[in-house]
Amino acid sequence: MWCPFCGAEYVPGIRECPDCRTGLVDAPPPPPVPVEFEEILETFNQGDIALIKSILDDAAIEYFFQGEIFNLVDPLIQPARLRVRKDQAGEVRQLLKDLNVSFLGVSVRDEEIPPA
Repeated sequence: MWCPFCGAEYVPGIRECPDCRTGLVDAPPPPPVPVEFEEILETFNQGDIALIKSILDDAAIEYFFQGEIFNLVDPLIQPARLRVRKDQAGEVRQLLKDLNVSFLGVSVRDEEIPPA
């Protein structure tokens, strides 16, 4: 028996995963499909990051800022890079295209988001 959420295998007779609190199934769940991410922009400014996060969170976009913590520890050495799921990159470009962030110091890497 297998948990459909965490993939744990249990001996016969167990009917519920104690961790996930869900019923078990007869076959293991399929392996997860790897998700590819695409870099959209980079910035050194924590204000940019907070603003962009609020926009993307509101739109339920899956993203992360690569190097965000490093940027806090040693600012202006390496920018934080916004990376989003490839299948959501077009939507993110659309969401950010009218955003005037030039006063916040964003370095835009993607040609489709015009620097203001």
